[in-house]
Amino acid sequence: MLESYLKDLAELVNRDCGTHNCAGVTGAAEIMKRHFESIGFHAELVNLGPKAGRGLFATNRPGADHYDVMMNAHLDTVFSDGTAAERPMSREGDHVKGPGCSDCKSGVLAIFYALKNARKEDLERLSVAVCLNPDEETGSANSHQWLSETAAKSTRALVFEAARAGGELVRARKGRAAYRVVMHGVSAHAGNNPQDGRSAVLAACRFALAADKLQDLKGAGTSVNVIIKKGGTVSNVVPDICELEFDTRFWTNEERERLDKNFAALCEGDWGEGTRAELVKLAYLPAMPCTEKTRELVSQIEEAARLEGVKIGWVDAGGGSDANHIALAGTPVIDGVGPAGAGFHTDREYLRVDTVEERIRMIVRFLSLI
Repeated sequence: MLESYLKDLAELVNRDCGTHNCAGVTGAAEIMKRHFESIGFHAELVNLGPKAGRGLFATNRPGADHYDVMMNAHLDTVFSDGTAAERPMSREGDHVKGPGCSDCKSGVLAIFYALKNARKEDLERLSVAVCLNPDEETGSANSHQWLSETAAKSTRALVFEAARAGGELVRARKGRAAYRVVMHGVSAHAGNNPQDGRSAVLAACRFALAADKLQDLKGAGTSVNVIIKKGGTVSNVVPDICELEFDTRFWTNEERERLDKNFAALCEGDWGEGTRAELVKLAYLPAMPCTEKTRELVSQIEEAARLEGVKIGWVDAGGGSDANHIALAGTPVIDGVGPAGAGFHTDREYLRVDTVEERIRMIVRFLSLI
């Protein structure tokens, strides 16, 4: 299995698939369409709009209105055109290197190999949906609705992002909300008439200190990070504008609602005579909580790993993935199901070859247990 897997992986890695290279990502989808059709799955390219390459949907139950399990991985990478030619896939001992080899081409292919090697009776019993999306690396702006809609029709979901370097899977992820606060003041000459100015920078600093109090690291685990994006022009002018940007992370969507409400309230506050605050919501990624149903899914994966002699562990992650969008549908989901790796988004990215076959066996066994 391993040599066949690595040969197929090279075909994916040795093509440029940066998110904005729509032709390259679509080409990867076409490769996977061919693979899934070779094992009798119905496979079709999914048009997600003019700003994205094609996604791929594959299933053993065409027309089904419900799926026992949804499997997801993304086809795109962060690398610019020409990287595949500069750094084609190579192997050094137990490590495979190359752009996207672990994030997330190895996971894309692991889904196919797990289904290729699944027992016939399990595929006859189960309804499986595979969603390979083209734009995860830029936030899945074009595909997140498609993923959520498919998740809503699925009993459970597995996301085949790479496992951590030590083999750990992900059972929970923080959500993220990003805000911009534009503080408006009044400009004036800093030497001739500073008394006529109203400093937007000073007002923004007061605002930032107040917003920092929304952080609750020891309690709910909520973080609030702020940067000054822009503040004033030159030092001899009282600044009339200052832009702050906030990155917030949270374990529950209730915490996000609290942050939303409090940022709006702060912007209605008084930060100095003659100043006013304007709030802009920049981005939102829902939390992926570890619910009771998620814990049941965790137990099933642990049992499959035990039966196959695979050692696994679990982490709760501060960063997001498509699992967050899937969790928004209320579907229990775990992440990091793919073979292990590290160095993502760099020229040091690698895939642990010794985890490929064991992860595929683990998922094949998992399918026999659900």
